[in-house]
Amino acid sequence: MLDGVQHITGHGRGRKKALRYPARMDVGIVGLAGSGRTTVFRSLLAFVANGTASTRQRGTPIGRILVQDARLERLSELFQPRKTTPVEIAIHDLCPSLEPCFPTSEIEAMKRMDALLLVVPAFADAAPDALVAGLDRLVGELCLEDLASLERRLDRARKERIDERITDALEAARSALESELPVSAADLGTGQRNALRGYALVTDRPLIALCNVAESDAGCPLPEPLAKRASELGMSALGLCAALEAEMAQLANEDRAAFLAEYGVHEPASGAVTRAVLEAADIIPFFTVGEDECRAWPIGRGTRAREAAGKVHSDIERGFIRAEVVSFEELAPLAGLLAEAKKTGVLRLEGKDYVVRDGDVVHFRFNV
Repeated sequence: MLDGVQHITGHGRGRKKALRYPARMDVGIVGLAGSGRTTVFRSLLAFVANGTASTRQRGTPIGRILVQDARLERLSELFQPRKTTPVEIAIHDLCPSLEPCFPTSEIEAMKRMDALLLVVPAFADAAPDALVAGLDRLVGELCLEDLASLERRLDRARKERIDERITDALEAARSALESELPVSAADLGTGQRNALRGYALVTDRPLIALCNVAESDAGCPLPEPLAKRASELGMSALGLCAALEAEMAQLANEDRAAFLAEYGVHEPASGAVTRAVLEAADIIPFFTVGEDECRAWPIGRGTRAREAAGKVHSDIERGFIRAEVVSFEELAPLAGLLAEAKKTGVLRLEGKDYVVRDGDVVHFRFNV
């Protein structure tokens, strides 16, 4: 099976090396002053098994979480590769303050993210109305930034007589933003969303409300007003106690689960957050396997085989011939034996328009 670029070779002298796409998502954390945003960032990276200590890029702390997937672990057991590479989520601790508004540099950084976590302080003395107001302030500020950008672009579009379909999409997005509704939650058609894709609007990406709760509320459902408001804004919402997670990180591995259980928490925050990010972005993995590497590749649900091939390497997308596909559920009982999968008929040949499914094990055949 093809396992990344190790099997890719160039043809012809002086040929420019083809691009390899990163198998990761970039997620930014923003929040109100005093929300515990940086503590949340550190708590998500508290475990050596799932995360790494943060580094810095353009002054922004960045850490990474490796998404745990039992299917990839099983494939690694079966194929015994030199390397196993899960989906990676890079967490960026973006904005130190929202006073009085987001700095321009941070807005530009948000535009480079695949999703945003909006940290809302939900400590013991916080009234439900205050929680809703905090979320509204964060979302409202992002909507104002997008609205200002759209106004400028609409003025330019009218002067330059840009395609009416693009202008209609900009107008529809502006209408939503004027109501402080994120573009991601607006009632837009597929064509309109595609037209907006090149405009890099901050709210045109998954937004997730992350409530930093008190220890006494760890493991409890979110306050109903806040959960309802997040739903109205088209956002998923979840809670975590950053202080508790940070305290747990100081314990020995064997003591952590018991410590969490005392507070009614069933797993570290990193697991719940990564699931929320992948679900909100509608991201699924497919797998490539082999002696060199078993790897999970994140793609949007509905991605076709040729575009999925480009996730591995642009040469494969350009020279795509066909995909050999078997689902993990069909391959695992056969001890990972691809010859047996072919013999039993569960290994299929698919063309460029095949929609790759969650958990597909894929071998791309190509010619360049």
